[in-house]
Amino acid sequence: MVVTTARGHRSGPLLSRGTKGSDSNPGTESLPFKTLTHTRDTIRGLKSSSGGGLPEGGVIVSVRSGDYLFTDGPLVLEQQDSGLPGSPIIYRSYPSDPVAARLTAGVTISLDSTEPVRDPSLLTLLPPRLRDDIVQVDLKKLGITDYGKLESGELGNCANNKLELFFPDRAMVLARYPNISPAGVWQFLQVEKVVNSTSFQYSDQRISQWKNTSTLWLHGFWSYDWADNYVRVESVDRAQSVLVTDPATPILYGLKSHARYYALNILEELDDGNEYFVDRGSGIMYLFKPPADEVGCVSVGESVITMDTVSHMTVTGFKVGCTRQTAITATSVSYVELANMSVVHSGDRGVYLSGYNSTVRNITVEGNGCGGIGMTGGDQLSLTRGNNLLTQCLVTDWSRWKRTYQPGISWGGVGNNFTNNRLSNAPHAGILGGGNDCLFEFNSLSDLCYEVTDSGAFYTGRSWIDRGNVIRHSTFTNIATTEKVYLGSPSVQAIYLDDQMSGYMIYNNTFINCHAGSFIGGGRRNQVLNNTYYNCSLAVHVDNRGMTWQADECKEGGPFDQQLQSVHYQSPPWSVHYPQLVHIFQDHPCVPVYNTVEDNQYCHGEFIDVTAEETREWLDTVANNTIHC
Repeated sequence: MVVTTARGHRSGPLLSRGTKGSDSNPGTESLPFKTLTHTRDTIRGLKSSSGGGLPEGGVIVSVRSGDYLFTDGPLVLEQQDSGLPGSPIIYRSYPSDPVAARLTAGVTISLDSTEPVRDPSLLTLLPPRLRDDIVQVDLKKLGITDYGKLESGELGNCANNKLELFFPDRAMVLARYPNISPAGVWQFLQVEKVVNSTSFQYSDQRISQWKNTSTLWLHGFWSYDWADNYVRVESVDRAQSVLVTDPATPILYGLKSHARYYALNILEELDDGNEYFVDRGSGIMYLFKPPADEVGCVSVGESVITMDTVSHMTVTGFKVGCTRQTAITATSVSYVELANMSVVHSGDRGVYLSGYNSTVRNITVEGNGCGGIGMTGGDQLSLTRGNNLLTQCLVTDWSRWKRTYQPGISWGGVGNNFTNNRLSNAPHAGILGGGNDCLFEFNSLSDLCYEVTDSGAFYTGRSWIDRGNVIRHSTFTNIATTEKVYLGSPSVQAIYLDDQMSGYMIYNNTFINCHAGSFIGGGRRNQVLNNTYYNCSLAVHVDNRGMTWQADECKEGGPFDQQLQSVHYQSPPWSVHYPQLVHIFQDHPCVPVYNTVEDNQYCHGEFIDVTAEETREWLDTVANNTIHC
C-alpha cells in the first residue's frame, strides 16, 4: 500500500504494502508493510506527531493485488483513525493493478488439502457409488478449530456463525435431503401429521434408513409460508415414523400439517457435488473431490473491516469475501464512503452502515447467507435527517441460509436516499424497513418473493409514525410465488404497505408480471399516482382491516397510539412536520381515509378491488385510471 497526500505529494514516509511485505519494513514501494493493522497504526502515529492533524488533502493507503487475511479478526477502525474535513483517509485497492486486492476472512483449500476417506465406519454411511468421489479435509491441520454451530433463529433473526465452504462460483450447501434441484429450486418434504408441539410424522421412509442422525437438523416453514427457522432433531422414532425435535430449538410459530421442511447436516446425504459436511467432533470436513485447478475458501473470521464512530474516510476498490458475519460494518459514522467493491459469500450481510452524511456506492453483493446491505441514519424523535446515500449497488442471490426477512436492502432512519440499485433473485423481500422521509427512486427489483406467501418485494408495515417516504421511478418485475406453498394462498405484492402503514407516495413506477402491484393494508394518506401495471393479477389493493380484525391496533391506548406518544406527536417538531397526525384520533382513526389512487395505467389484469361505495365511505379518491395496452 502507498500512503500519500490526496493531491499526490508525499507527506512523511511513502508507505507501500504487498502480500510478501513485513511490518518491520519502512513501508516503501520496494520494502512494503505486510498488514493493514500496522499501516493503520502508522497513520495514528502520523496524526499524533502532528498534534492530531493530517496533511492537506489527506492520506491514501493503496493496497497491491493479492489476498489479505483477516482470520484472526478484522481491521478495526475507531474514532482516532478518522480523517479530517478536507483531509480524508482513503483505503483503496491499487488502481493500476489488473486484479483488485482481496480482503478475506477465510482459509483456502484445494485438492492438495484433501485426502481419501479411509475410515470404514464412515464409508458405510456414504452412498456406495460416490465413495471414491468424496474426500476429507482435516481442518485442524489448516489451523481451524472453531467450527461455529448451527442455531435456530427467530423471525427476522439470521443466526449464522458457522464455518462455511465456498468456491469462486458457488456457495456450498450443507448435505441435505431433498437436494436443491439442478435448476436451483429448493425442494421440500411435508409434515404428514402433527403429534405434539415438538414432534410430527413423516411419510418419506428414506428418513428411517439413516443410520446416524446425531447431527441432524431440519429447516422449515412450520406454520406460515412466510416464516422459516431451523430446529435440531432430538431423536427419530422409526417404528412410528416420527421426528422428535429439541425443545431448546423451538419451532417458529408452532407446527402445522403439510408444512414444508427438509433435513440437513447429515453425512449420509452427501450425494451432490455442491454439498459438504463438517464433523464438529473430529474437525473433519467432507466434500466432493474438487478439480485440480480450483481453490476454495473456508470461512474462519467474522468480518474484514469494522468501523465505529469513524469520520472522513473512504474504503474503495476491494474484493471482499468468505466471512462468517457481515463483511464490512460501519457504525455511527459520518462522512464515510464505501465504494466500488464486490462482496461475495458472507455468512450474514455484505455491508452495514449507520450514521450521517455517508455513502454506499457501486457495491456488488452476492451469495450472502442472510441479507444484502443495511443502511440507517438520522434521529426519529427530533426528525434529524441522516443524509445517507445508497446508490448504484447490485444485490443478488442472497438469503441462502435464512429464507425470510433478510432483505437485499434493509433500511431505517430519517432522510436517507436509496437510488439506482438493482436487486434480484431472492426468496423473500428485496427492500424492507421503516423510517421517515426517505426516498427510493430508480431502483429495479426482480424475481423476488418466489418461495413465500403474504410478502412484498418492498415491504413495510405496522406504524403510523414511519411516514413521508417516497417510492418513485422504479421497476418491479416477476414478483410472484412460483414455488409450491401449502399453508396459505400464493399472494405476494410488489409494494406491500402492511398493517395500516400510512403516509407513503408511490409515484411513476412500473410493475410487470406481479401478483399484486401496490397493496395498501388498511393504511391512511397513501398516494398511488401515475404508475403503470402490466400483466399484474391485481394492480391496486386497499382494505379496511383497522375497522375489522385489526381494530385494537388503532384505538387510543393501542400500539399505534403508543408509537405516537413516544415521539410527542402533538408537539414540535412532529406537530409542525406532520400536522395531519395532531388530531388523528378525532379523524376516523381506524378507517383507511384519504388514500389517493389517480392517473395510473394498467393492462392485462384487474385494476382495483374496492367498490365505489367503499371508496366514498373511506373518504378515498380513485380517479382517472385507464386501460393502456
